Amino acid sequence: MKRKLHDTTSRDAGQAPAVVRLAETPQDILKVMVVRGIVFIEEQGVDWEGEIDAYEDESIHVLGEVGGQPVASGRLRLLPDRWAKLERIAVRPRWRGRGIARQVVRFLMDEARRRGARRFKLHAQVYLEGFYREFGFQREGEVFDECGIDHILMLRDEGQ
Repeated sequence: MKRKLHDTTSRDAGQAPAVVRLAETPQDILKVMVVRGIVFIEEQGVDWEGEIDAYEDESIHVLGEVGGQPVASGRLRLLPDRWAKLERIAVRPRWRGRGIARQVVRFLMDEARRRGARRFKLHAQVYLEGFYREFGFQREGEVFDECGIDHILMLRDEGQ
């Protein structure tokens, strides 16, 4: 029986858990961009110019997969003074609620630490403030608009 395109039932419930890893090949980067396109451009209405920016080549990209299927993404930028910025964290709609976003955040933070970062920042969509608090991030400042979506700056400082 052929599966319908809009079918989001949990046929994949028996599949292996998500594997989160560095996106290292051109095919990996393509998968990352597919996830970001689905979540940010299609679902949230962000313009292409707002989603794909000048930092793509210098960033560390992370891919989450289940059985080879791209389901999640994240991006890490290493900044001066041991700062790291977590960006573009996304999980495709049918894969949400399984802890994959938490895996991506943990992976990004661990990778940043491995590369010497001890301070973390991110621009969180307002509704995700509680999610990032679970990782020790604290809200800093007021709500601001980024690509037509309300965001807040969140920081975590682990010291030197």
